[in-house]
Amino acid sequence: MRLKDKVAIVTGSSRGIGKAVAIQFAREGATVAVVALSDPTAAEEVGNTIKGISPSSLAGVFITDVSRRPAVISMTQQILERYGHIDILVNNAGIIKPTHIWDIPEEQWDKVVGVHLKGTFNCTQAVIKNMMEKKSGKIINVTAPSALRASSAGVADYASAKGGIIAFTKTAAKELAPFHINVNCICPVANTRMTDSLMEFRHTTREEHASRYPLGWFAEPEEMAPAFVFFASRDSDYVTGQVLAVDGGLTM
Repeated sequence: MRLKDKVAIVTGSSRGIGKAVAIQFAREGATVAVVALSDPTAAEEVGNTIKGISPSSLAGVFITDVSRRPAVISMTQQILERYGHIDILVNNAGIIKPTHIWDIPEEQWDKVVGVHLKGTFNCTQAVIKNMMEKKSGKIINVTAPSALRASSAGVADYASAKGGIIAFTKTAAKELAPFHINVNCICPVANTRMTDSLMEFRHTTREEHASRYPLGWFAEPEEMAPAFVFFASRDSDYVTGQVLAVDGGLTM
């Protein structure tokens, strides 16, 4: 098991990619904190699944708004008080509200950028002092194809936040490298509620959507998890500041 004795935080892990990553981390031996906000019931179900792997695999279920610094600090302090260390952080929490750029309300812009970009900053800052003290840590951020290439309509706020995450990843990787903290970014594409909302907004079918991918299929969230395990494990000790697209060739 590649993550044995590691304590991991996975934000946005009540469903989709975050859920798949949290469960796979537990299977790899990590003790996992499930962090979510919008669906507490689903988050508890993920926690129960992880406890089914091993009772010691669950660090807790935390209903936390990552865009709010006090909530993030409270969550990380509880984990540190119990375990004394945090080894892995996955900044996956996100929301999407497809809207034409001329119709995006200021409040929506602030919320989308707040959850994705500020949430990534809040959680990173909350864990890095512990990682710096022990001179080790793995931080995995999540971006999207719209940050790397022009996207169809509806994601100006989302794409802006995801582009900022790439810049933050590279800056953090450079600054934290002397402390042996690896900071990397994954650009995943999978069948989730987010992609469902985009297809509905753009009036495309699942078949039309899948046809955009050179590899020829639309992946499930579980197909994203191995890339996260790689960046969380010692296999990636010599990799930092990188963006890995796990997207069926969409952004190549």
